[in-house]
Amino acid sequence: MATTVGQQQLVAARAAFAEGDVQSLAVLPLPLQHSWQRSRAAGVQPGQEPYYPPLQGNGLRLRDPEDRRLARCVQPELEQLWAAFGGRGWTMFCANREGLVIAQQAHGLEDAPLLRPIQVGRRLGEAEIGTTAPAVSLADDVPALVRGNEHYLQRFAPVFCLSEPLHDLDGQVCGAIDITGLGERDPALLQGYFRQAALASENRLFQGLSDVHLLAVQHDPRWLATPLQGLLAVQDDGQLRAANRVARRLLGLPRRGPLPLLSMDTVFAGASAAQRRRLLQPGPAHRVRLGEGSAVYLQHLRAPRAPRTRVAAAPMAVADVPLRQQQREAARRAAQAAEGNLSLAARQLGISRTTLYKLLRD
Repeated sequence: MATTVGQQQLVAARAAFAEGDVQSLAVLPLPLQHSWQRSRAAGVQPGQEPYYPPLQGNGLRLRDPEDRRLARCVQPELEQLWAAFGGRGWTMFCANREGLVIAQQAHGLEDAPLLRPIQVGRRLGEAEIGTTAPAVSLADDVPALVRGNEHYLQRFAPVFCLSEPLHDLDGQVCGAIDITGLGERDPALLQGYFRQAALASENRLFQGLSDVHLLAVQHDPRWLATPLQGLLAVQDDGQLRAANRVARRLLGLPRRGPLPLLSMDTVFAGASAAQRRRLLQPGPAHRVRLGEGSAVYLQHLRAPRAPRTRVAAAPMAVADVPLRQQQREAARRAAQAAEGNLSLAARQLGISRTTLYKLLRD
């Protein structure tokens, strides 16, 4: 979101907004308008000093395993970005969906007062410091640029920040990666690199799935084995478990949110029978037809990893089967009987669609 609005005009808009003039927001891009409104609703005043809450866990260890997992996936990309664009007066970090910093790259001797508080374990949301690029990315699932007096707090007028949202296995926003600093950078250049870093980080989340086939897809085979490859996580029975944002776009799947129940035969309905038989078989990338005039190259990257060896147990009678397992089996049968119509299946079981989906995903 680049801006052509002059800095003095933004200063005037901020002052007018502080006095209650909502019309003054028209000079800002719509996502920034929403962020200014959320900041004010949280009780933040444009002229105040930023509030930095205490570090969680002293910044030494992240409490949430999901945060630790995301941080591990993001850290290699932050290191590469820092090598290219880092330096004194700049910092790069990843925030989780609540705005908590979970990974960071910064200069070891950084002493700028506006940058020092940005540390792993500190929450930097709109209720604390007003409008920032990560706050906009997390709220609206968009790449964001906030610089100069586009910030809600006057104190951040010298700051440039740019961010890219991150998505989890269900296509939901789970964080944002950001560059923040004092000065100016080329937003178009940075946005391209940060988008690729976000895609690479999301792809590492898929590598953590051990009980699925992992497939790569792309129209152009030269983009396989790059951050621009689509990824599909597929169960042994051919059901699609998850797809990254590139694969969702390539295959016409929902852009956001959990996927509906889909088999690989349904996803690749335009493929020949021979092509569909090869979908879950190891081998080099091969062309798979999607429909009239459309095809992708698909490569089987990995089969499900073998589970750890366990001592064999005696077969269980139905009465001995855990309740959760019985519920999952009932959910699966209902979904099959309803031909994938989860709303109908949920009504037949007397449960919510969300509960049904959780049972099917267990």
